[in-house]
Amino acid sequence: MQAVVHRAVAAGLQQIWVRAGDSQNGFYAADQLAALVPAAHAKGLDVIAWGFPYFYDPVGDARWSLQVLDWRAPDGEQVDGFSPDIEMASEGVMLSAQRVQVYLGLLRPARGNRPLVATVYPPTNARLTDYPFSAMAPYVDAYAPMVYWECRDPGSAADEAVTRLGSMKPVHVIGQAFSFGDVGGRVVQPGADEMDRFMGTARRDGAIGASFWVWQDMTGEEWNALSAYPWAPTVIPPPVVPQLPSVH
Repeated sequence: MQAVVHRAVAAGLQQIWVRAGDSQNGFYAADQLAALVPAAHAKGLDVIAWGFPYFYDPVGDARWSLQVLDWRAPDGEQVDGFSPDIEMASEGVMLSAQRVQVYLGLLRPARGNRPLVATVYPPTNARLTDYPFSAMAPYVDAYAPMVYWECRDPGSAADEAVTRLGSMKPVHVIGQAFSFGDVGGRVVQPGADEMDRFMGTARRDGAIGASFWVWQDMTGEEWNALSAYPWAPTVIPPPVVPQLPSVH
């Protein structure tokens, strides 16, 4: 974990997002958080935990998610926020507005002054009609749309996400730093120009931050682009919404 923290600091990042649980396995990252959180905090980095609820049992999903929020390192430190990755039926999820509201309603009181951020689909025309963005809004502090632009213009994709969701909640965009490879999509990694356009458009439109999926796949060019982008921190009233750049 020290190597992860060192690289994040060297790149000028402000946060690290780490997967901590899911419906099938519950909260499983206590040991990893114990190694990461104190080390990250010592260097001024926040750690945002995220998890994958399948919503077959939203109360049960809230149970393991609350364990993440309640977790303490031996010195008493906690994660700095939590983000459920809210996917659709194509990922095996039983998604409905009511199930999401039950789940988020149980989490919100436990977050304290830490941000509860919904990792969501990009608000394309199709998703605006079949995805419960508005149902989540009363319960979360920000949206983090997964804007994996593939063959689209990254600036247009960022603009769509920020302008459409920004009227409901602050927006922190998650960009693409991976190749779709053998899953039928684009096989070329995004380069520095695409990342700069994505971050520049998002920032111009009022996004509070940007991060990229996924740490393990990022190339040297992508790390350099992320490190070089001049995204100054923004002061936001409590609860403090994540400020990035960061990587997951």
